[in-house]
Amino acid sequence: MKKEKIYINKWLEVHPYKLQKESDGYFVELSNTIFDTLTLDDVPVEIRKRCALYLSAYLEDLISGLGLWRAFTEKCNELYKTRVPFYNISEEYVDGEVNVEDIRFIIWNTLYNGGYSKLPINPMDKSIETNAIKLYDILSDEYEVAPENETLNKYFDGYNDEKEGKYKLEWLFGYTYLTQPSVQAYIKDLSESERFTVPCGPLALFLYEWLEIVCTNGVEMWRKIGGLFFTNPEMSEKMKEKSKEIYQNFMDGNMGNKIAYVDGYSGLKKFLVNVLKWPDDENHMLPQMKDFKNFVLMCNEEKGMLIAHDICQYIKDPLNPYYNKSIAEKEAFSMLTVPTKCPPDLLEYLIDNRYIPDVQFPKYGDNEITVKFADFIARCSLLYYYRGD
Repeated sequence: MKKEKIYINKWLEVHPYKLQKESDGYFVELSNTIFDTLTLDDVPVEIRKRCALYLSAYLEDLISGLGLWRAFTEKCNELYKTRVPFYNISEEYVDGEVNVEDIRFIIWNTLYNGGYSKLPINPMDKSIETNAIKLYDILSDEYEVAPENETLNKYFDGYNDEKEGKYKLEWLFGYTYLTQPSVQAYIKDLSESERFTVPCGPLALFLYEWLEIVCTNGVEMWRKIGGLFFTNPEMSEKMKEKSKEIYQNFMDGNMGNKIAYVDGYSGLKKFLVNVLKWPDDENHMLPQMKDFKNFVLMCNEEKGMLIAHDICQYIKDPLNPYYNKSIAEKEAFSMLTVPTKCPPDLLEYLIDNRYIPDVQFPKYGDNEITVKFADFIARCSLLYYYRGD
């Protein structure tokens, strides 16, 4: 059987140029060394190759001053008070150098977004840890001798013209070792303007958010790119007034609580008529909701009200009489990973208040890490469906 190998064309696919640079041969060779060392036997060969390419590109980033990994760890530290999600950061961890925790995360991120497994990949999987420790020895040695790719040094600090700027943004959105896993399934279907308004990468950051961290000289130049620093459309005065009316009726009729849990469609109709004071007719009673078992309603003074269905059993809120721990342990994780299962404002509220304490990676049972990094898992899994408005 012919030995599998990584070639230069695959390496160039995660780089912002088509002609080979002086350092590329070195990193392709390193990618093959990593690929040969990886022992992820149940993982398809093409995904193992991606792991090798991404880990080699991670080292190149550190050596060359691209700044992607720095940006990622700085934002993680801001959000979660740790450099890398999931893993205990050892005393030996050094910013800007090779770390076991970094390697574990890159392997996990590649496998998690690989699309080959029916169950989500657990970041604490023993094989990920074992491979990361082996690869640390290789990468830490190569860190001392690896050549710099001068093309990547401070790559996002500017551009010569708008065409080049947009080319760099496209690469940042979906072709780097850190952002490609999250958007590879649909990047070719997105227009230029959509790439500006859809978040990318494991932290689901918008492109302007990436630039605000990765650029070493500010982002003023990037503001010249139309639509990049976007704002959401302003709500009409009529809609604002309607939202305020809904909010006031909701709060007055729900004992001052901005969230309500309702059993069945009959309970929903009762809430809409008695609390929100909506007319009791087919147009106002949300007939499309008839087949659902329970509902969560939440109000906001500016946005009005949102409704989610069939998730009450997952939510351990003192106000919720329909919470079911045994069901939540089996199914609540889907709230963090299934698009439209839970509206983003509600999911953020539940995470912030620790009202979904039973979320856990299916099959594994241990939920401490999952609860701690529920926001990260939602960002990584849902992207726009968590961070979009």
